[in-house]
Amino acid sequence: MNDAATVAITGVGLWLPGFPNTAAWLAGTADAAAAKPVGTALDRVNRRRASSLDRALADTVAAAIAMAGADATTVPIVIGSSIGEAATMIGLLDELWRHGTPMSPADFTMSVHNAASGLISITNKNRGMTTSVAADHDTPAAALFEGIGLAITHAGPVVVACGDEPAPATLVQHAPPWSMVTAAVVLAPFDAARPHLARLTLGTDAPATLALDRFEPLQRENPQIGLLAVVDAVLRGTAGVLPLDNGKGRGYRAAIAPAPR
Repeated sequence: MNDAATVAITGVGLWLPGFPNTAAWLAGTADAAAAKPVGTALDRVNRRRASSLDRALADTVAAAIAMAGADATTVPIVIGSSIGEAATMIGLLDELWRHGTPMSPADFTMSVHNAASGLISITNKNRGMTTSVAADHDTPAAALFEGIGLAITHAGPVVVACGDEPAPATLVQHAPPWSMVTAAVVLAPFDAARPHLARLTLGTDAPATLALDRFEPLQRENPQIGLLAVVDAVLRGTAGVLPLDNGKGRGYRAAIAPAPR
């Protein structure tokens, strides 16, 4: 891909309904008991405050950090989400306008777009940079570009995680429904001599050689399917170029080259 930086992927994580970790995903058998994220990576106080999306993202990020052997107290974290905590916010507004229930400051803090990054940062006592991005179906690409820039600039690991829960019907009335998808990668400057899982390059000029049809329809409709596809390719040792937007964004693609085994 022309003029595109290349970085290493050193860790991955995921959470989907029925698939609470990478081992379950590779096994390919959904676990009915894992229908909701637990949020074990959050401390007890923040777990009680967290939404389902926050819990899933926290566990996904923790898994990727552990696989990469990164320091959870210093690693920069980029969280991508198209609608973020829209379900929480719409619920609060509904209570306010329909029932006259005052909106508490504590509830409001969990309705903002950077709720997940805040909870993860607080739990890990992370002193590194953290940010949240949203770019509709281009969110995986935007988050990865942000992470690549940070990894190269700071010459160290960066976590990039993306996730969206099903959109409330009152927010997206005419869009196809989707299921929850959360995925994470740890990026680092590429050095062939250092341990890594795969090489990642972003761009738009290379034609896609990998399709997203191996994923279920409700997974493919989620705006974050692109990052899940990256994680899936890394886990399976698959080489190729995959779309990051399922044809609904600006055509960004990720080229994956697994490390020699």
